[in-house]
Amino acid sequence: MTSYGGDLEQVEKELRAAQREWDLLGARIEGLKAQREALRKLARAPFVPGEEIQDLTKSDAIVTILRASHKPMTLGEIARAMTDAGKKTTSNGASVYIDTLLKAGRVVRVQRGHYRAA
Repeated sequence: MTSYGGDLEQVEKELRAAQREWDLLGARIEGLKAQREALRKLARAPFVPGEEIQDLTKSDAIVTILRASHKPMTLGEIARAMTDAGKKTTSNGASVYIDTLLKAGRVVRVQRGHYRAA
């Protein structure tokens, strides 16, 4: 007759390890959900003219400025708004970021040369 005691002990050990991984993964998922919700709230928050954008990436600054605008903006308007808010940018510089933001779905082109936040 075969002794299954060693096999049973090994399976129970692996089950405990898997359950621990499951618990850790669950905690990680809940943390990511909370972070996602916080970022969604921040993304929906309107830009207040004069608000500090120096600490934002240029991409995030562009989206923030477009969200605050009541109308679609041109690259020149975006660059001026960023420069006025303390983040020196040219139209050509804004163009590079707009292409990436368009592909990411964070910005939409409403007509040739005019953009708004998605």
